Parts: sequence; C-alpha cells; structure tokens
Amino acid sequence: MTGRNSAGRGPQGPLIALCYVRLAVREPLSAAAFATDILGLQPVPDKQALLFRSDDRYHSLSLVPAPTVASSIGIEISDEVALERIEHALQKDGFAVRRSSRDECKQRFVRDTLIAQDASGNEIDLVLRPAQSGRRYFPSRDAGITGLQGVGLRSSQLRDDQRFWTSILGARISDWAGDITYLRIDQKHHRIALYPSDRPGILYVSYGVESLDAIMQSHYFVQDRQIRILHGPGREPASGQIFLRFEGPEGLVFSYSHGLNDVEPDHRPRQFSTHPDSLCEWGSQCQGIPELQPAATDQR
Repeated sequence: MTGRNSAGRGPQGPLIALCYVRLAVREPLSAAAFATDILGLQPVPDKQALLFRSDDRYHSLSLVPAPTVASSIGIEISDEVALERIEHALQKDGFAVRRSSRDECKQRFVRDTLIAQDASGNEIDLVLRPAQSGRRYFPSRDAGITGLQGVGLRSSQLRDDQRFWTSILGARISDWAGDITYLRIDQKHHRIALYPSDRPGILYVSYGVESLDAIMQSHYFVQDRQIRILHGPGREPASGQIFLRFEGPEGLVFSYSHGLNDVEPDHRPRQFSTHPDSLCEWGSQCQGIPELQPAATDQR
C-alpha cells in the first residue's frame, strides 16, 4: 500500500481515493491523546482543528466537536465536471446533497466539497483537491502505519446505500459476506465496507501497516495498555487482509490491517456465507461489535 492510498482513478472514473475521516467526539483532547499515543498518528499543528497525519496528505483524521458537527468520510473526486454530474444524479435520485460553504472547505482542507448523505444518513464529503503536505510523515510512535486503509459504515438501508455507492458514485462491489458489502474505488479489494445495522454511523476506521510483525507488535502494545481488543488478530477470507480491531475513546473502533488484496478489473463479486469463518478464517471471534457477529450479517 502506498501513502497515496490509490493507484490512479477508480474503476468507473470519478472516485480517486478515501482521503480522510472526520470523527465527532465529545472530549476532543482525550481522543487526540489516543490518536497520538496509541494509534501512532502524527499531530498537525493547527489552531482551528485537531488534525492527524498517516501519510503524505495534510491530514487523514480530523476530530470535530460533537454533537454540533457530524462524523463523515472524505472521498476525492477526479474533477469539477464529475462532481457536478454526481450532484445532479444524487438530487435526481432523492439523496440529500448540498455544496459546502467556503468555511467548510477550509475546515476540510479541500478546494470544493459536495456534502451528501447516503440512504442511512451517513455523511459523505465528495471533495476536490485535498491538501497534500510538503513534509515527510513522521509518526508519534513506531506502529508501522502506511496510510488510511479503509472505513466500515453502518447501513440501515443497505439496498439504497449500495445504489448510492455503485450506480451513482461508481464504486464496484468486490464481494459479500452475508449482506456485508465490500466496495472498491481503486485497485484494492475494498476501501468502504457496508455493514447491515439498525443505525447509521462509522463502524471502524482502519489504518494500513507495513507487515504482520507490525500487527502483532501493536496487539501486545494495546494489550499492555489495557485497551479492549474487539476482533483479531485475524484474516478476512474475502479481502485477504490481516486485521486487529480495538476500542477507542467514546465507543469508536480503530483497526490496523495488512495484506489487503489487489483486485483484477474483471473480478466478479463472490458470495461468502454468514458463518464466522467468512469474517475471520483464523477463528477470531468478534466481541462488542454486533455488526461483525454472524447473527447481524443477514439483516437488510
């Protein structure tokens, strides 16, 4: 995986990369300490926001005050023409969408933003020209992070959310595990995963790391600090990625992952069952995340 998080344009053109996550938290300073001391991200000195780097971009994580601001994810769009086309298609299909203000663009460090909501109510920032950093990424601890890898989203309206991502935005379905839907926007197996749920929200944020050794070192690191491990170490059969998911502040979930497969352009989606082995072929059982337990995967 590269720090850029993408190798060119998405499979159908307009989607370039997953570029950041904005997490709404009630206690920003506590969450910021977790981001640096535990996750190992690099804090970005900035008076207007709590920002953190994981690669060559200006930031990949932003902590914003809850409940005045909603959590969201940022997806880079290829150009203004594509952004306008997406805006019209979302409006025509009845999805909530609006152009951001100048201040909202400054807060996101992008040139322009189309703020949309999927059918479940998850906020998606469709952005142009996200800021890059001219300085080398320097982590706060040696966790081996290579970049923002992916995001899990809760979906209470799965069919309509699939339509939002595929028919309008141009993502492609790589595979299903039960009704869990893995979506790709570049050559990697998935950057977005939709998890059937009874509510919207960001389920987890995943950062790629350089090796299996880095996964295991962080496993012991978080254990030593009495941080609850929720799932893993394990390996997803569909994507091939080795993962470790653990609890963050205010119920947030973070993940380290390594070995996410590339997908060929002619790949056809496969259907995996709802058996636990479809979520972890190593036999790791998920604790505390209903959407990642087999009984929750066949909801619609």
